[in-house]
Amino acid sequence: PAAKKVRRGQPPGAGALVAEADRAFESRRYDEAEKKCLQVRAQDEKNLYTLTHLGAVNLEMSRLGEAEKYLRRSLESDGEDEFSLSLMGVVKYDQDKYDEAIDYLSRAAKINPKRSATQVFIGLALAKKGQRGPAEAALRKALELQPNNPDAHYNLALIYASQIPPFLEMARWHYQKALAFGAVKNPTLELKLSK
Repeated sequence: PAAKKVRRGQPPGAGALVAEADRAFESRRYDEAEKKCLQVRAQDEKNLYTLTHLGAVNLEMSRLGEAEKYLRRSLESDGEDEFSLSLMGVVKYDQDKYDEAIDYLSRAAKINPKRSATQVFIGLALAKKGQRGPAEAALRKALELQPNNPDAHYNLALIYASQIPPFLEMARWHYQKALAFGAVKNPTLELKLSK
């Protein structure tokens, strides 16, 4: 228990390395961000910040096994860390393990009900399970929290366009909002919406 005690924040003296890792991550230089995080981890192997960020870096590089390994260590230290739970939910979603994804994401949402991205992934996982109504509710919750969330608008457009019968007017509205907030065009969806 004493050996598993979680250490939050940066290890002492690691501020410059952490800042470099954050800049690299934000610039999508994930290899560099990983190297910097590993240097920070060498100073403190049980540091929650470092474990979680290594999980995030590996998730962005689609190395799901590595991401899961770091996030498991993070959650062993603190099973109630909202960011680790949320990231683990995304890992499980990417692994097509939707029930597990919903479990992790729901636990994260309970701890921090204000994170829009968590609601988006809950909606995506529910949609993958064929639960259109709950998926729509989660995506609408994401928009209540962050009205300019392109992912929530885009996925609502997909839900409305694919339901039977399609609700094309709402799908078009959400798709236009998604594009306005930075989503990438989807020619297949645009063809369906032009009918």
